[in-house]
Amino acid sequence: MTTTSHSAAGTRWNGAAGTYPQWYEDPLSCLQTTLGSVLIEHGLRPVEVLGLACAFAFAPDDVMREEFYRPAQSERGVAADLCPYHDVESAWVTGTGAGDLVDLVEEHSRVIVAVDNYHLPFRPAYHDVHAAHLVVVPAWRRTAEGALEFYVSDAQPPHFQGWLAEEHLVRAWTSGNPRDDQDVFFSSQEIGGRVLTTQVREQPGELTADRVVRAIEGNVDRWTTGTAGDADRVWTGRAGLHRFVGRLDERSEHPAELQPAYTFGWSMQAQAYLHGRLAQEFGHRSGSPDLSGIATAADRVVSAWSNLRLLCAHAAALTGVPALVLRRGEELVQAYEQLAVEWRLALSRVWTGVR
Repeated sequence: MTTTSHSAAGTRWNGAAGTYPQWYEDPLSCLQTTLGSVLIEHGLRPVEVLGLACAFAFAPDDVMREEFYRPAQSERGVAADLCPYHDVESAWVTGTGAGDLVDLVEEHSRVIVAVDNYHLPFRPAYHDVHAAHLVVVPAWRRTAEGALEFYVSDAQPPHFQGWLAEEHLVRAWTSGNPRDDQDVFFSSQEIGGRVLTTQVREQPGELTADRVVRAIEGNVDRWTTGTAGDADRVWTGRAGLHRFVGRLDERSEHPAELQPAYTFGWSMQAQAYLHGRLAQEFGHRSGSPDLSGIATAADRVVSAWSNLRLLCAHAAALTGVPALVLRRGEELVQAYEQLAVEWRLALSRVWTGVR
């Protein structure tokens, strides 16, 4: 069967050039894995881009019903928030039909598309569970019979990439994603034809010790200067974390009000994981033992988030929840405070160059 595939001119990938790059790490959500795949397409190493920053950010008024949820802070979008030391930005746009999706792929080379797993034949949840998700769509084509297909790349297990008929993707992309008792965390939020467009501009070369130092300095600054006032849309840094934990404590008698912490915490946990990975890998490569403390402290943040997220997810089935929330909240604060200590210790010592 003869087909013609299309992707925007000048791109690094098209339907005739093999499979689209995929990147997956177990603690990550589809937000990081899809963005990481785009970074690979541009010749970048995801851990070295997404792992430089580690910050706390919580938007108390957001609706958190999606695996890919993360509060956007800057006008340059969530990708810029996750990659503050690189020239990367993103924007959420919407469409209503296949023609809009074709236009977006043509304009942006590839797009990250929000979908409902219920309508995707390659997902285990197909015709079973409604849940919000993200996939990369880098190309489209017409078959010999004139049928429209989109190339879809999904790095999340069980992993998929290949051509998908228009009706499947568009149905998933425009789904109402109704409430599903089998997945109370990632249903109930309309997909609404959302697409995340990304721009990755010219980037610096090999990661250097100086750039790692500047990133650590930036992390310290964001931690110490964060705000959590009543007028702040996003609570950030130390102040934001303390107010977030206090908010959980206030709501600990009402398990349903704790559930959003499971969804929100995923993005924070994923970022801490990648930060620890970067510190470990770059410390080994550069022969710098001073970064091992950062790696260990970041892993403690990951663990603290696991404990808190699971507690908030299952609070309705537990007893003694207020005491547990207080304990897990304190552990999370202590873990971040220790990470900040390790940042300062690393900055106080001299380590330069990659061997």
